[in-house]
Amino acid sequence: MYSKITDSFFDIFDRETGLYMGHSHFTLTEGSEKKLLDFLNYNKVPDSLVLLNVSLSDTSSNYIPPELFQKHSRTSVMLIDVVDTYSQRLIPIEIEMSYDVLVRGNLSDTPYFFESVELRNIKILDVDYRFIQ
Repeated sequence: MYSKITDSFFDIFDRETGLYMGHSHFTLTEGSEKKLLDFLNYNKVPDSLVLLNVSLSDTSSNYIPPELFQKHSRTSVMLIDVVDTYSQRLIPIEIEMSYDVLVRGNLSDTPYFFESVELRNIKILDVDYRFIQ
């Protein structure tokens, strides 16, 4: 069982072309963290996730910034560190998923930072548990 997510980021790919788009760090809302923990603990796939303060880096020449409130299809590898409830050890986990992304906030008007992003139509493609020795 897992009780908390301490770090999270994505490597993002365009779902149609498979081309690498960039790397992003973000903060999960409390509700989204709970949904991810429910997935890891009970295999309940989240219907949606909300990410805050999404910061992109290492973007490729293929990167096309999403526009506000327009759906874009992506595939990503989410890398998270979770706390094991019993041992309190950090466990790194990779979750490969496809989803539709919708930018809900971009007050800074920069193509590399978004205040609020929603993921919908989530499909889990693979989960890799990499235990720390």
